[in-house]
Amino acid sequence: MKILFSVFIFGLIVFLNLGLFLPSLLAVNEEDIGRNINHLKKYKWFQDLLNNQEHKQLIIHDKDVRRVIGTFDSKKMDKNFFQDRYRKKIQNIIQQKSNSLV
Repeated sequence: MKILFSVFIFGLIVFLNLGLFLPSLLAVNEEDIGRNINHLKKYKWFQDLLNNQEHKQLIIHDKDVRRVIGTFDSKKMDKNFFQDRYRKKIQNIIQQKSNSLV
């Protein structure tokens, strides 16, 4: 019974530590956002978004759009599969934000 209790307490401690530690790993900061925006600038579809003044304002100032951009894995951006996925995600969030502004 003592061993079972010890295992339970150990599991609880591990669970709580993971619960406190994982959100900080998943958090997006301005460095991530800036790095990803600079990386995305080499693609025509992203340049087209930046050429649209309304979209550019959302990319620069809207926290939700910036958070989505910051979550992208910059190592995968050059792969067509991920580039298409990221393009769709950015276009969807920009569309949502544009619709809410109207």
